Amino acid sequence: MVAVDAQQLFPGELKEIYDALSARMSELGDDIIEEFSRTQVSYGAARKFMWLTPITKTKALLTLDMWDEHHGSFLSSVIPFRQDKYTHQMEVRTSADIEFVAALGWFEESAAWGRKQR
Repeated sequence: MVAVDAQQLFPGELKEIYDALSARMSELGDDIIEEFSRTQVSYGAARKFMWLTPITKTKALLTLDMWDEHHGSFLSSVIPFRQDKYTHQMEVRTSADIEFVAALGWFEESAAWGRKQR
């Protein structure tokens, strides 16, 4: 297995996005685990609840699992997997996009899904 870190996975302009998300995740508590794979970084607690995947040199895909379905024109898709799991996907291009999602309270809601806390 090849070890991947943030600098390799999120170079250049993507680093700003990763740094903003990583900072937000660290605010959610010590039980949040960050894990890098070859293609993305994920965050989990009792189960994984969020992923950041680079798409291009300037754009990444943010994926969040939550208990409830949410809507917004900025969402790429909302996938209803089952009654208690809705996967929300959106493209992010700047740290402001991360802050927008944070202001909605979705990081806390997604982390609650990951902790299995309703």
